[in-house]
Amino acid sequence: MQKQLVAQQYGRVDIAGWLVLLLILGGISAQAMASESGLEVLNAEEVAEYAFEIEETETKVSELSIAQNYVLRTWRQKIAELAARQLGVVQLRGDRRDLLTLQMLVDKKFIKPGDVQTWQGMGMVFGDLLVKEFALHWVSYQDDLGISKALRYKKTDNYIFPVTLFSKRVEFNENVDLLKIFDNLAANIATIKAREDARIRFKSP
Repeated sequence: MQKQLVAQQYGRVDIAGWLVLLLILGGISAQAMASESGLEVLNAEEVAEYAFEIEETETKVSELSIAQNYVLRTWRQKIAELAARQLGVVQLRGDRRDLLTLQMLVDKKFIKPGDVQTWQGMGMVFGDLLVKEFALHWVSYQDDLGISKALRYKKTDNYIFPVTLFSKRVEFNENVDLLKIFDNLAANIATIKAREDARIRFKSP
C-alpha cells in the first residue's frame, strides 16, 4: 500500500508550470513569456486551488511465479539450517512458536547487519508464520517500483510486505523485536479483517 500512496501523494506536476514560476522569481515578465508559449499564468491564490494532474499507479496482483516459489523454498531451508546449526533447533514449525527461535538468531547476532539476503530470508520465514496465524496467502505484487512478494488477505486490497520487514530496520539501525512487530501486525490485521468481513456482510442480501 505504501508504494501506491507515495505515487498518489506527489503525483506529477507539469514542468511548464514550474518554468513560469521560476521566471517570475527571476524577475522576468511571465506575461510576455506566457503570450509566446501559450502557458496560463496563475496568481498565488489560483496556484493554491489549481487541480494538478495526479498520476495513477497501476498494480498487478497474481499468483507467485515458479521462480518466486523457488526463492521462498530456498530461504525456508537456509533459515532452518541456520537455526539448526547455531541453536540446535531441529525444525521450524511455521507458526508463532518460531518467534523465539528467530529472535534468538537476532539477539545472538548470527546474522550480520550487512547480510541483506539472510535478513530478507528471515522476512520470508516470518511471512510464512503470518500466513499460518492469520489465514493470509502469498501473492506477486507488481507496480511502478517493481515486483514484490506480498501477503494478501482474501481478495481484498490489503497487503503486507514481509520480505524487507527486517532488512530495512537493520539498514536504519532500528531494533528488531519480532514479538513486538508480530503483535503490531496482529492488531492491524484484526482491524482489516473486521472491516472487510463487515463490508461483506453489508453487501449480502
